[in-house]
Amino acid sequence: MSGNGTQDDARQDDPVALARAFASARYHAELGGEPLDFGVGECVPEIEERLPASEYAFITAWNPDAESQPLVENTRSDDALVARLDATGAPYRRTWAQAPDGGHREAGWLVAGLTAERADAIGRDFAQAGILAWRAAEPVRLHMLMPRPDGADLPHVDWIE
Repeated sequence: MSGNGTQDDARQDDPVALARAFASARYHAELGGEPLDFGVGECVPEIEERLPASEYAFITAWNPDAESQPLVENTRSDDALVARLDATGAPYRRTWAQAPDGGHREAGWLVAGLTAERADAIGRDFAQAGILAWRAAEPVRLHMLMPRPDGADLPHVDWIE
């Protein structure tokens, strides 16, 4: 995930602000019918019923290194992520993240059956500051893919070094 739009001040130079921005975003998964809305710290039984698996992740390739990129670059990165997800054999569905004020929207993918470790690795390969990962029947967790800074005691946030 990245920081831009209304999150301009939440860049990699302030990882706690960036984590807060990711944790406050709303995520919307397209699984047939109306998109399902979810967020960090929430359980998502509707998603787990429609796309059964033991583990889940939300991964984007947009705006690597939390730096805003042109749409053409984000589309190219997204295409590369789709190829990578195809190679895993795990089912995935279009998902997007949106700032609470609706000012920023970013495309990504909900992936079912991908371990958190593998999802973290893919996020790193696409220079993402964070991804979402969770086990079925447990709350959604934010994995910040960077060292844990001081003052980073945020609920449902894991700092993955």
